Amino acid sequence: MESKEERRKREARERTRRWRERHPEYKERARELQRKRHVENRAEILARGNERERARYAADPEPIKARNRAWYQKNKEQRHAYYLKRKAAILADERRQRERERTRRRYRDDPAAWLARQKAWRERNPERAHAYVRASSIKRRRAAAGQSFTSAEWLALVEYHGGSCAYCGSKVLIEIDHRTPLIRGGSNLIANILPACRRCRRKRRMTEDEFRVLLQRERRQGLELGLEGLDGKAGTTRS
Repeated sequence: MESKEERRKREARERTRRWRERHPEYKERARELQRKRHVENRAEILARGNERERARYAADPEPIKARNRAWYQKNKEQRHAYYLKRKAAILADERRQRERERTRRRYRDDPAAWLARQKAWRERNPERAHAYVRASSIKRRRAAAGQSFTSAEWLALVEYHGGSCAYCGSKVLIEIDHRTPLIRGGSNLIANILPACRRCRRKRRMTEDEFRVLLQRERRQGLELGLEGLDGKAGTTRS
């Protein structure tokens, strides 16, 4: 049964509707006032809207995700055209630099999740993954520009580091690693080489200094969580 308050509100809405029907000129005036208020209070209105959306998403994210997926599927060609338009507006070198920075940032924020996404992508796209590896090998050879080091220099470097990984101290599967990657302008001379275990070498997608900062941050996070088995010398080995 309708309460007295509900009936009062319903009758008020009905009176308002009839009044607007009798005065159609009010509709345009109301729109103009609304536009004016929006211009004057744009930042506050957007902030309130964003807050409502975040609260709605936090309460139940699945309907919003489903709606977004449906919209993207429906407008796939439109989105791709927009992507190509934005891509063409940016110089190739600048675009590649942005993509590299975005990739490095994602890796620094969550290395495990990034590596898992890369592994899943390689499993879904084996041919493209092999082509990427071949292209990367060609780029590295070109970047080396004929520079190299001798086996004696390499063995002396490994001995200097005690046969250990220069990052984590492991003695398992020691491989050659570049302090500054060739693709980022590093040389292939012994001064730019460090011994690294396979785990650190494959995990690293940055310069030596950037990687050591990441190792220190991971070690601090591990200590805060009370995790054991972390090498206290990580990121502080000789170089």
